[in-house]
Amino acid sequence: MIVRMSKHDRLDRAPHEAAGAPYGMLSRPGRPSFLPPDLILEPTSRKPTVLPETTVRTILDLPPGAARAAGARILEPFDPAARDSFPRVSIVVITRDHLVFTKLCLESVLANTDYPVYELIVVDNGSGGELLSYLHELKDRFPFIRVVRNETNRGFAAANNQGLAQATGDRFVLLNNDTIVPPGWLTRLIRHLDDPLVGAVGPVTNRISNEARIETSYRTYGEFERFAREYTDGRAGERFEIPMLAMFCFAIRRETYERVGMLDEQYQIAMFEDDDYAVRLRSEGYRLICAEDVFVHHFGGVSLGSLPASGGFQELLTANRERFERKWGVKWQPHRRRPCLAYQRQVAVIREVVGKAVPAGARVLVISKGDPDLLDIEGRRAEHFPQNPDGSYIGYHPADSAEVITHLKCLQVRADEYLVIPSASYWWLEHYIGFAKYLAEIGEEVFRDNDCCVIFKFGRLALTPRVTT
Repeated sequence: MIVRMSKHDRLDRAPHEAAGAPYGMLSRPGRPSFLPPDLILEPTSRKPTVLPETTVRTILDLPPGAARAAGARILEPFDPAARDSFPRVSIVVITRDHLVFTKLCLESVLANTDYPVYELIVVDNGSGGELLSYLHELKDRFPFIRVVRNETNRGFAAANNQGLAQATGDRFVLLNNDTIVPPGWLTRLIRHLDDPLVGAVGPVTNRISNEARIETSYRTYGEFERFAREYTDGRAGERFEIPMLAMFCFAIRRETYERVGMLDEQYQIAMFEDDDYAVRLRSEGYRLICAEDVFVHHFGGVSLGSLPASGGFQELLTANRERFERKWGVKWQPHRRRPCLAYQRQVAVIREVVGKAVPAGARVLVISKGDPDLLDIEGRRAEHFPQNPDGSYIGYHPADSAEVITHLKCLQVRADEYLVIPSASYWWLEHYIGFAKYLAEIGEEVFRDNDCCVIFKFGRLALTPRVTT
């Protein structure tokens, strides 16, 4: 649920105006980009997230710190002349291999952070030599960058606590290494922390599992910068209260962090530490804010992208969810996305199509991320797929085709049931190759529209499916 704030909660004054730094002066239009505008950001596949080969080569060919030359700042970070006028900011980035994504993230910070008083703390969780070499070159070139090295993967929470323990700033920002920040991002983000009732703030983004996600249309870096500028400039000062802030980009005051405490390190590797911290912030009376005037690109699924293939993602999610539920004595509920007119229209079309293609009274399994609106199909028994024993959305993607097929067979009662795959979930048929073959063997495709959905009817039960993961 999104709680919109009244016009009195909108930030109409620029931060630090008294210090002579009007809002926007640090973000200079027309500045040279550190990347080719036609560089493609759209992944060629997900789980794991993979970028086009031309994009990978371009990023790897960038010399360390080259982005800073393209986007030179007005003032050096932690310049004594700015310290009395601006709250100092400490940005903490956790890394573990994935040189291409890490380089995109850190170079975008160097090129596009016009805020004059910040430091960058990189905590590495046991990466290989290639990434370490890049980090140490950055550290040697820029005195405001520090690198903390862990021999093993200490996990998201522990590594962030480690970085924040070394932070010297008045404001803290946690930033995932699979993000790209646009010009002016930090100035706008920490501006919202001037409100003492705000405990933490995060941006809107292209990819996340809650209301911070907005619809985007860009494919290249140039289109990304243009989209970020046009979207945020038209929403200066706007924000809304959000139940949970995902920590892909998360800003908090030092005093708030010291009051609420460190991230809970019982959540192994990653996941649920942000849900946990949201509960703790609200219990202290703070509001969690999503800033409409800050956009950060998030690839998503990079750090945990190798886990689904081994089944580790499911095990990790289940274990951390159980830790969260034991700690707070509640049943965790999947987050919901903000209403989107285009998506609502698509849902309505899918309902209409299912109503025509599926006979009344039939059981329908729907692949989605737990959206209850997709189950509201008149006269049909629609259920989530995959699902928990109680019918609720299971909250994660299966590890491989064998797991998908096993789950489907457990749910399949009769041979005249249906499976609906909305267009947003078509990647299942590409990622779970064995599952797609299984559907072709046991089912009949009764409807397909590339912009809407595909509907399968189970014609017979296959007892021993041939699985290709």
